[in-house]
Amino acid sequence: MIREKYLITDDYQKASIELLLDNLAALRARINITQEELANVIGVSRQTFYAIETGKRKMSWPIYMAIIFFFDSIPDTSEMMKELRIYPIDLIMRFNDELESP
Repeated sequence: MIREKYLITDDYQKASIELLLDNLAALRARINITQEELANVIGVSRQTFYAIETGKRKMSWPIYMAIIFFFDSIPDTSEMMKELRIYPIDLIMRFNDELESP
């Protein structure tokens, strides 16, 4: 059984993924990384990444997390993610008992 603080709802996932997708091209442009290069980093084919970025294929939560991890590790995009509220700070806070579970 999943404890409440670690339960991530489908609605939360969908909203988070949508926000990332809305800004994915801009994040890539900020650090001048191609779809192929990012696809390689997160472990998918360029074709799969293209389909995800263009909305032809649904982004999975593990791919979302991999992309968030990648862009957070780079100072320029980490700041951009925080400014655009893409970074899931509320999850970090909830996992560390600094925020009540929904």
